[in-house]
Amino acid sequence: MSTRAGAEGAEGAVGAGPAAWPMARVLAAPLLTLALLAPSLPWIWRAWFSSPLDAWGWVFLLLGCLWWFLVLDLLSAVPSDAGSAVDHAGWPWLALGVGVAVLGLALDVRVALAAAALACGWAVAWLLNGGRVALLLLPALLLGLLALPTTGYLLQQGWIALGGLLGLAGWSAPAGPGVLLLKAGVALGALALGLLLAWLGRLGRLGAPRPAITAYAVAVLVGAAGLVLALNPPAFGPPVALVEDEWAFGSWLGAEIPVSPAEQRLFADSRRLSKRLYSTRDGRRVSVLLVESDDVHALHTPEYCLSGSGWRLSRDEALRDADGLGFGAEAPAAGVLTAARGRQRLSGVYWFSSPQRSSGDLAGLRLQRRLTPGERYSMTLVTAVGDADASAEQALGDFVREAPWTAPAP
Repeated sequence: MSTRAGAEGAEGAVGAGPAAWPMARVLAAPLLTLALLAPSLPWIWRAWFSSPLDAWGWVFLLLGCLWWFLVLDLLSAVPSDAGSAVDHAGWPWLALGVGVAVLGLALDVRVALAAAALACGWAVAWLLNGGRVALLLLPALLLGLLALPTTGYLLQQGWIALGGLLGLAGWSAPAGPGVLLLKAGVALGALALGLLLAWLGRLGRLGAPRPAITAYAVAVLVGAAGLVLALNPPAFGPPVALVEDEWAFGSWLGAEIPVSPAEQRLFADSRRLSKRLYSTRDGRRVSVLLVESDDVHALHTPEYCLSGSGWRLSRDEALRDADGLGFGAEAPAAGVLTAARGRQRLSGVYWFSSPQRSSGDLAGLRLQRRLTPGERYSMTLVTAVGDADASAEQALGDFVREAPWTAPAP
C-alpha cells in the first residue's frame, strides 16, 4: 500500500520514473521503425556517399537516434500514460503513415516509403506511450526525415519557391555545402523545439493532444499536400532526343567530352552516360548530357549534379512558350533552370523520356513505369554557360532551334 501511495505521489509531483514504463512499450516503436526502414537502408546508404545534396545524412540520423534514447531519461519529466492501453490520438498519424506508404508503393517513390516508416514508428510510440512522449520524440522524427535522401532537394526547391513568392531579385538556392547548412539550421530548430517541450514537461505544462486535435492536424497536412500536387501535376509530351552521330549542324560543331566525377557517382547504375560539347566560331558553347537506364531509379534531376559542381539555382520550373526555346510543334514536356557560379551564368533545359513520352518531372516518369514496366528511360540535359544571363540564354535558344531533334527508337 505504501508503495502504491509513493508511486502516485511521484506521478503528481514530477511524473512517473523510468521503472513505470514497461520495456516492451519503450522498445516497440524503435524496433518497428527499424524493421520498416530496413528495405530502404541500401538506397539511403548509397545516396549519402554519392549525392551532394544528401551528404552527411547519417549525422542527422545519428542525432535522431540519440534524441530518441535521451527521451527515455526524460520520461521522468512528464506524467506517465503507461496506465492506459492505447492513446487514441495517435491513430490519425498512423493512418497518415500508412497512406503515405501506399502512395509510395503505387507511385514507386522510395523516399515516401522511408518517410512512412519513420512516421509509422513515431505514431506507434504515440499509441503505446502517450501524446506527451510523442511530442518529446518529435525532434527525432524531424531529424530522421532530414537524414533521408531527397529532403535536401526538397529544401532547395522550397527555397527557390520562397524567393519567387517574395519577388526577390537575385534570390538563389544554396549549392551542395549550402544545402547541408540549411539542413543544419532545420536540425537546430528541431532540437530547440525538443528542449522547449522537455522544459514544459518538467514544469507540468505539457499536455497530451486530444484525438480531435490530431485528426484536424492530419487533415490540414493532407489538404495542403493535395493542394500542392494539384497545382503542380506532372505534364507529358512527345519523346525528343538529339540525333545520333550528328556532330556538325548549322553553326555548331560537337565532340564527346569526359563526364565529371560527380556525374559518374550520381549515374553509376546507368546503362549509358554520354556528354557532348558543341561550340561555334563566335565562342558560344553548349553541353548535352545524356543518361540512359533500364531502371528509372538510376536517373536523377539535374539539381544534384549542378549543386555538386557549385552552381546556385535561381530558377527551376516547367518549360513555357514564353521561354522562347524553338523546339517547334514537337516540344518535349521539360523543365528549365538558371544558375550562377561566381561570375558565370548557366541556362539549361532538361527532360526525362521513355519511348512513348517525355516529362520534366521525374515523378511522372516513375508513374509511367508502374503503368508500362520494362521500358528504357533517359534523361537529356542541355546547358549553356556565359558571363551574363542574356548570353547563356541566347546560346541555349540558338542551339535548340538549330539542333536535329527526333523521337528515340523504341
